[in-house]
Amino acid sequence: MSQIGFAQIVKVSLNSSNPQIAWQVKPQADLGEVKGEQISVSGFDMGNSVAGIVPGTVFTSYVEAGKEADPSYGDNIYKVDETFYNRPFWYRAEFNLPICYEDGNRVWLHFDNINRFADFYFNGTKISGTESSTKDVSGHMLRSKFDVTSLLNKKGKNVVAVLIIDPDQKKTRIDKGPYGVACSPSYLAGAGWDWMPYVPGRLAGITGNAYLSVTKDVIMEDPWIRSDLPSLEKAEIIISSDLKNVSHSYKEVVLSGVISPGNICFSKTVSLPQDTTVNVVFTSKEFKQLLLNHPRLWWPNGYGDPNLYTCKLTCSIDGKLSDKKIVTFGIRKYEYEMVDNSVGYPVMRFYINGQLLYLKGGNWGMSEYLLRRHGEGYETAIKLHKELNYNMIRLWTGCVTDDEFYEYCDRYGIMVWDDFWLYVAYNDVAQPDAFKRNALDKVRRLRNHASIALWCGANETHPHPDLDSYLREMIAREDNNDRLYKSCSNQDGLSGSGWWGNFPPKHHFETSASNLAFNKPPYPYGIDYGYGLRSEIGTATFPTFESVREFIPQADWWPLPTDDQLKNDPNTMWNKHFFGKEAWNANPINYKKAVNEQFGESQGLEEFCEKAQLLNIEVVKGMYEAWNDKMWNDASGLLLWMSHPAYPSFVWQTYDYYYDATGAYWGAKKACEHIHIQWNALNNTIKVINTTRKELKNIYAKASVFNLKGQKVFECTSNALNVLSSNIAQAFVIDFSMISNLTPLHFIRLELTDKNGNLLSDNFYWRNGVKEADYTALNTLPEADLSCSVKILKNKGKIVLKLRNNSQSIAFANRLRLVEQQTGRRVLPLFMPENYITLMPGEEREVSIEIDSKRLKSKLNLLLKQYGKKEKVLVSL
Repeated sequence: MSQIGFAQIVKVSLNSSNPQIAWQVKPQADLGEVKGEQISVSGFDMGNSVAGIVPGTVFTSYVEAGKEADPSYGDNIYKVDETFYNRPFWYRAEFNLPICYEDGNRVWLHFDNINRFADFYFNGTKISGTESSTKDVSGHMLRSKFDVTSLLNKKGKNVVAVLIIDPDQKKTRIDKGPYGVACSPSYLAGAGWDWMPYVPGRLAGITGNAYLSVTKDVIMEDPWIRSDLPSLEKAEIIISSDLKNVSHSYKEVVLSGVISPGNICFSKTVSLPQDTTVNVVFTSKEFKQLLLNHPRLWWPNGYGDPNLYTCKLTCSIDGKLSDKKIVTFGIRKYEYEMVDNSVGYPVMRFYINGQLLYLKGGNWGMSEYLLRRHGEGYETAIKLHKELNYNMIRLWTGCVTDDEFYEYCDRYGIMVWDDFWLYVAYNDVAQPDAFKRNALDKVRRLRNHASIALWCGANETHPHPDLDSYLREMIAREDNNDRLYKSCSNQDGLSGSGWWGNFPPKHHFETSASNLAFNKPPYPYGIDYGYGLRSEIGTATFPTFESVREFIPQADWWPLPTDDQLKNDPNTMWNKHFFGKEAWNANPINYKKAVNEQFGESQGLEEFCEKAQLLNIEVVKGMYEAWNDKMWNDASGLLLWMSHPAYPSFVWQTYDYYYDATGAYWGAKKACEHIHIQWNALNNTIKVINTTRKELKNIYAKASVFNLKGQKVFECTSNALNVLSSNIAQAFVIDFSMISNLTPLHFIRLELTDKNGNLLSDNFYWRNGVKEADYTALNTLPEADLSCSVKILKNKGKIVLKLRNNSQSIAFANRLRLVEQQTGRRVLPLFMPENYITLMPGEEREVSIEIDSKRLKSKLNLLLKQYGKKEKVLVSL
């Protein structure tokens, strides 16, 4: 590291991504009785260790060092000797002091997250707990911060050593016991779930950022910036921060801040006796400039721009900087209400800035099953959620602990429903004090994020009364109830969770049924009640063939497991990736049956995967559209289980582990359009959905029906429609019995236009009016003649193509993808408005594909595959 003066440096990364930091990892048992005081001395030889990945887990370090076969592939992770990892490990790193040390400087050592227990040592001294204590830091969301100034080696190497101790329960995969009770607060899925495998070590490691910070004697802790909205035209900003004098002498401190945009300045002088902490508050009563006129409000995706402000805070002593913080925040106001449905059960509704919100989103578990997603790695996933037209992500049991997740949700306008670390039958914990400390630190750490819309105590259960009371009181105090605290994820104004198996769209239009609510008396479900706010509903979701071959060995590709294997055999390669017994909730037998019966038996895996994408489109689009159809007539939102995958699998995802969009992605993206037109598969009504703040005026809905030959046999256009903001309107009903020349299998094209004919939304469906859900006639479609023109905008990373059907037949479900010419490797992620595009005879469609602009420097092939036909190179770029 270069020697840099204090004025230029505040924070220095100790992550392994810093080329000047080399972490080592080794089992404690291999070092025998050697103590941390010895290990943390310069020159200590760790011997045969592996390079540590920070942030990361012990197991990840061994994977990256090549000591374990790729755990994502085949059944490799199931072959690992987990007992090797399920024990304490040492982390050790040496570094030079990153500053020209001056008297009066203080150096702090930070660790944002560890899992599950840790003891810390620095330059031969134990710096956590007491000399004889163990498991000093307990929990994965607790920040650790140590003043190491007096221990610094100012000229030579400085050494940090961390002993990581894993959770107590489930030391092997087959062990029984209340893991959720024993390990929480922790990553509850680390011992396996129905969407990720048991991870050796159960995600023990230094799982957050490690860094040094440099200050003077007075520091700021947990600055908090709140906003209140007396009206949309005025905002009151309240800033508070603890000021801590860590010296043994009196200090007079100037605490100042600047808010941008607006260049809003404020400052006050604070007297701090020795070794004291004072909370300093700035309000508009004292500082009139904190009452903003015409504030730039933060809005969720679809309802407006997610405007953000930045506040730079500094504290100074005698004109010299002592500490500084930069806080990003958004001005917004969340509100909530319960509205009784038609059978007297409450339905929860969300508001922001006075605007009623319709919630559309998905659930996350782990960000990645080995915690290998950090920093900018979150941007792609959050941007994909924005592209899905979502406005909310639920963090299931709070399994994401990186601040950057929330930062990108702030930036992209994605609200966060944030759980704590309790689930189902395990509503209590073995260490309640540790749970409470972690919960407190979580709220203080994250409360400035505009995106957090709800704190939730537990998944599908209520926390133990002691924990529930603590969370409710603590959030009222530490977050001022700016966000609601809710005990349970699927009760008390919520409509349960599930189902998790695939059902055809018509099913969701005719019943709101769930199979998990635990209400007493049972929650009532019907055709026009019980939809409410559903926090989980899901389906098995086959990825594309190109992804399946990345993680399933070719020898296991075909045939698919038998029904008996899917139900009973835990040892198939498919079950190792959750198409089988381990994910029985996804009903894999029914999923396979639906693909085969609706689209015809397949001759191989590639054909089955192609057909499965059509099922994915239809099923997931149908879920969201059924809830859309009941908006405010009971329904207030729907969260898919799940939108983001942590592991290569066949369940619970929109895009897959490799960022390849499955049919579920395209179905969800279409159904969640902010302005949307849709068909009700049960009663054939056409409705317009408006999930924006603007009223739609003088718009027109049009439906066209085409037979299998591509002939238009029906067309209907509505009268002028007006649709209120965040609301719906019915356009008309299609009477299929009155349509002549209608083949059993036919197609519905919907279009929504403004008064000038500009397209606002379109939609497309396939339907069998004689034999429900029989789409096998799609296999008889001839290959259509397609042509395209391409324009490349290299600086913008865009490829704009116009695709035209020159045939008299239908070009059905054309899938576009991009690969490198030389290697055939996929270019992912792609950001596109649509895929699996159907073109009627003579129809033309413009599609814009966005990729990393650097990828356009390589030679690429744009590929197109018509349904059931051979994939072809559409154009070489």
